[in-house]
Amino acid sequence: MVPWYASDLQFSKARIPDVARHITLAQASDLPKRLTRTTNSTIRKDNRRLACGDRSPAGGKNCDEYPLATSRNGMSAGGKRRTFDGCSYNDIPSGTGSKGASACAVPERQNSSQGGSTTAFYRDQRVLDGDRFDVKIIPCGSRTRTAESLPQAMSPH
Repeated sequence: MVPWYASDLQFSKARIPDVARHITLAQASDLPKRLTRTTNSTIRKDNRRLACGDRSPAGGKNCDEYPLATSRNGMSAGGKRRTFDGCSYNDIPSGTGSKGASACAVPERQNSSQGGSTTAFYRDQRVLDGDRFDVKIIPCGSRTRTAESLPQAMSPH
């Protein structure tokens, strides 16, 4: 990663439609598109716990949080939890604002695919602790630059 350029972490609406819908709704509610990576395990655990900790997997779905748990922008940074129509969490209020996190029940396979793509993106683009990146949803039928298809970052040697 070039420090002054935020790489794009792209998710395909065709490959993970429920996760893509959740991210789109979360960003439309003013949660940030530009995130900052954290490798701090306490922050990552707190982000997951505060956004989804009281949600057990059910019916082949589990809780997806946005901003990503691996970012400094999640619930551990403050704000309120929110959700959206169609996310299966009727007891969590909707809301807007740049702080907080959203929670949505999504198919386990899609959530796992998102996690794998994010890990590959961090590795392949050399996104380090404190580096910024932009989360983008690629519409169906668009040519996608997913983490798996991006060229590896150039070696300094």
